[in-house]
Parts: sequence; C-alpha cells; structure tokens
Amino acid sequence: MSDARNGRNLVYALGYILLALLGAAVVGYARDRTLGLVGGTLLLLVAAGGFALVGFDSWYVRHRPGLTTAEAPSGASATAFLRSPVPFVLSVVVPVLLALWALAGSLVADQIATRVVLLVIAIGFATPLVAAVRGRVAPGGLYLTPSGIEQRKEAVSWSVPWEHVSGVVPGEPLALTLSGPPPQPVVRTRWLWRREPSAPAGVLAVDSRYLAEPPVVVAELVARCLVDPGVRARMGTPEVVAEIRRS
Repeated sequence: MSDARNGRNLVYALGYILLALLGAAVVGYARDRTLGLVGGTLLLLVAAGGFALVGFDSWYVRHRPGLTTAEAPSGASATAFLRSPVPFVLSVVVPVLLALWALAGSLVADQIATRVVLLVIAIGFATPLVAAVRGRVAPGGLYLTPSGIEQRKEAVSWSVPWEHVSGVVPGEPLALTLSGPPPQPVVRTRWLWRREPSAPAGVLAVDSRYLAEPPVVVAELVARCLVDPGVRARMGTPEVVAEIRRS
C-alpha cells in the first residue's frame, strides 16, 4: 500500500474514532435523553460504517483475489478484473441501518413535526435500496473480451472496441485514452448509483480502487492487448488467467 493511502486511511480512521466517541458522549450525557439517543446513535452508525470501509480498504490492497474468467455485461466470455462486493454491500447496509434509525427515531420522538421529519429522512435513506432490490445495480468490474473492453460499476456500464483505445495509464482511477468516439453508457437508474469518476475529453476513467488486481497489473494486460491482436483473441480463456497468475 502506498504511503499516501496509508496516511489517508489513518486520518479517516482517527476521524471516525473521534466521531464514535462524540456519539457515545451524546448518548450518555445529553440533557434530553430522547434527543441524545437519536443523535448519538446516528453518529455511532456513521462512524461504524466509515471505520468498516477504511479497515477493508487497508486489508484489501494486500488480499486482492486476482483476475478470473467471467461473463461480460454483453454476455461475451471475458478475462475479468471483478470489483470487490464489500464496498457495494456497505453502500446497501449503511442506508438500511440509517433508515431503521430514522424510523425508530420517528416512533420515539415527542413532537409531531420531529416524527414527520424523521419519517421523511427514513424514506430518503431507503430510496437507493429500491434499485438494489430490483437488481439494477451490481459491483461489476472491468472485462477484457476479444472484441474490446467492457466496464460495469453499480448502475452504469459501457463497452469500447479495441480499435478505439490508444493507450492505458495505471492509477486510481485507471485511464484509458481513446482514439475513437467515447462509448454510450448504459444507465439503469435515473439518478442514483451513478458514481463514475470524472475524466477529461478523450479519456475513459475506470474506478480501479477495488478491482481484483492492482491498477498496474490491469494496465499491463490492457497494453499487451493493444499491441498484440493475438493476445486479444485469447481473452476470456482460462489459459490467460493461469499465465497471468504464474507471472
């Protein structure tokens, strides 16, 4: 793990610990017991979710599962760098807990206005879950097929033929430089679950933070495909996976 990532995770972890301590203090010492319980529990839930993600981020960088073969969003066989489902699951579990928190708060609140506000907040937290229940979102990954590159992240997917990709730059996010028109993304929700990294014109950004291999390994295989049509033709075969894992 890079020093920058280590430092960032340490700062986040300390921040979430302080938030948890504040939440515990609010629960234990607030003059209004109901308000203290509701407000303190919220701080504790946010701290727990954030600390879980930071801990996973620190662990995952040393325990990536490696590439595999899988079916691309188009249905083609692909050499796949799947994305870890853990951040996606946390993105579902935390809103569920917050929705339950707000619903419980609405039941114990003394004021009618407070109950209504908390009920509205509960509905707001639950809204992103509709797309998850309907199967519109998925962790996805980056898929290399004989014909091109496909990407799926949550509600968004796209594909680009090899002929339209001119280069690749490893990083977070991974950058694919284009020599042809940008792909038209397929979006499965109206406005939620569309957390795609931004990129300048002529570049496709791929969220590589939780892919199954480090960005440099992904970039190396993409670069090999760009210069050797023979390597492209073998994408989606177990032989390629075995070859990469041996190297």
